[in-house]
Amino acid sequence: MTYNVSLSSKLVKICSKEYYNIIMNLKSYSLLILLLFTAFNTLAQKPKPMLSLADSTLKVFVGGKIRSTMFMSNKRTFPSGTAFLLLPKDATGEESSFDLNARSSSLYFALDGPKVGDFKLGGMMFFMLTSNVTTENYGILPSLLYVDLKNKHWRFAIGQQMDVFAERIPNMIDSYFALAASGCAGNSSRGQLRAERFFPLGKKGTFSLTVAATESITTYFSPNFKNNSEGNGKPNIEWAAKYCSGKDNAAWVPYDNLELAVSGVSGSYRVFKNDSNGANIRVNHPQVFGIAGEYALRFGKRFGIQGEIYKGQTLGNYAATVFQTTKGDFDNEIRSTGFWTELAFYWKKNLQTRVGYGQDKCNESDLNGIGILQNSTLFGNLIWDISNSFQIGTELSYKQTAYLAPLKNNQGIMAMFMTQYKF
Repeated sequence: MTYNVSLSSKLVKICSKEYYNIIMNLKSYSLLILLLFTAFNTLAQKPKPMLSLADSTLKVFVGGKIRSTMFMSNKRTFPSGTAFLLLPKDATGEESSFDLNARSSSLYFALDGPKVGDFKLGGMMFFMLTSNVTTENYGILPSLLYVDLKNKHWRFAIGQQMDVFAERIPNMIDSYFALAASGCAGNSSRGQLRAERFFPLGKKGTFSLTVAATESITTYFSPNFKNNSEGNGKPNIEWAAKYCSGKDNAAWVPYDNLELAVSGVSGSYRVFKNDSNGANIRVNHPQVFGIAGEYALRFGKRFGIQGEIYKGQTLGNYAATVFQTTKGDFDNEIRSTGFWTELAFYWKKNLQTRVGYGQDKCNESDLNGIGILQNSTLFGNLIWDISNSFQIGTELSYKQTAYLAPLKNNQGIMAMFMTQYKF
C-alpha cells in the first residue's frame, strides 16, 4: 500500500489548525466566564451606603408622607386652605373660597443611637412643608428637633418639642387646625428641656410625671407673635401628670380603656411699647397661665371618646384664646375658657369615623371693646386606610366665629378631601 504524502500533510495541518482554534475558543470562553463571575460576585456584595455616619452605632430611619388636601368653604376663612376661624362678614357677600395644596406633607428622620449606661440614646427630626401653621406659603417648618435619653423609668430630652401643656389632639383631616382656637389648647412646638418619670401601676396601669422649661414665645403658629415681644429672661414652666390603664394592642381605637391627665403652664414675656418716633416708652410684662384636664375612654375595640377642658389667660401662643393674648396700652391679659370632645367609631380596622365639637370663649371685658369673642367648630369625617401606605378621607364641618361690634359675626360650612401616601 502506498501513501499520499501531500494529503497526509494537509490533514495534519487542518487538524492542527482546528485544535488551535478550539484551544483559543476555550481560553476566550474561560475569560468570559471569569469576567461574568467577577461581575456577579461584585453585584452580589452589599453596596456601600449613600450616607456615611460618623457614629457607626447610630441608625437613621427616614420616612414621611405626601398629603394633599382640597378645601371648599362658603365663607372666607383664616388662613385660606384651612379654617382656624371665619373672617367677619363683608358687604360684598362674595365669601366662598377654594384651596388645593400639599403643605401638610412632611419628612422625618428618626435616630436610634447606642446605649449610654442604662439609657438609650435617640432623637427625632420632623419637618412640615410650610413656613408656619397659619400661613398660605410653602416652606420648611421644623416641628420636632430633639435628642433624648430614656429607659423604662426616665426620659430626658432637649430641643424643639410639642407642648407638655394640653397635649391631647383630635384626629381630623384638617390636621393643621385640629380644633386649635376652638377649644384645643397646646399642640404648638417650642424649645424645651424636659424630664419625664414613669411609674408602673399593676399589670396594665402606668402613671407619669412630666416637667419642662420651655420657650415663652414660639413662631410655630405665626411670626407676628414675635413683633415687639421677647422672652422675659426666664423660661415658661410646663407640667403634666397622666394615668393610663387597660392597654390592648388588639383594639382598633388607639387609646387605653382609661386615660386621665392634668397639665399646666405658667410664665411671662415682655412687650416693648414705642412712641411714634420709635423710642421705647414702656415695657409690659404679661403673665401666662393655663390649666387643662384631659381624658380618653375606650369601650371594646371599636368605640372611644376623648377630649379636654382648659382655663387660663394670655394663651394665644398656645393655640387658645382664639390666638389672642393681650389688649390695651398696658397689655392687659385676656382670659378664656375652652373645651372639646370627640367620638371615635371604627367600622372596620381600616375604616373610621370621628365626630367632634370644640369651643373657645374669651372674657368679654378683657377685649377692650374689639376682638374675637368666641369661636366654635362642629365636625365629622370618614377616614379609610386603603393600605398601610395609602389613606383617603373626607370631612365636613360647621364653624361659628363671634366678634365684638362693629365687626360682624360669621357662620359657614366647610368641606375637605384628603389623600395621603406614607413612606
